[in-house]
Amino acid sequence: MAPNPLWAEAGPDDHRCDDCTWHYRGGRGRAVDRCRRHGDQRLEPAWPACAAWTAPLDCADCGACCREAYHAVEVSQRDPVRRSHPELLVRVDGRWQIRREGPRCAGLVGEPGTFTCRIYEERPRTCRDFERGSANCVDARTRIGLTP
Repeated sequence: MAPNPLWAEAGPDDHRCDDCTWHYRGGRGRAVDRCRRHGDQRLEPAWPACAAWTAPLDCADCGACCREAYHAVEVSQRDPVRRSHPELLVRVDGRWQIRREGPRCAGLVGEPGTFTCRIYEERPRTCRDFERGSANCVDARTRIGLTP
């Protein structure tokens, strides 16, 4: 297979851009394949992986968005968690937030490999913005050192 035309340093032989966590489809108008690791550069999914190739993410192993990456999860008036889990809420500077238990969100349970969210179905909008592999997800992973 021809080398990746954008990045000289090759990654694992058996991987391509489209099976990397940095790959996503986006852009204005018609969605195109892009790479978050390389400044949202356009790419071809079948290109061989570069040295920044990262295996697809597993939230049960990671939990970065619910741990040390961020220190507050704001809760709006309309978020279902306000009614379903009021015991998890605290008021900080006049705003509702999910309380923290040490360095992590009180909704996160388990350890790496078994992380789950006990309020997943009622999680706040802030949490819903964290889709696996999204820019928010990768930022959280980078903040706690899981992704270079």
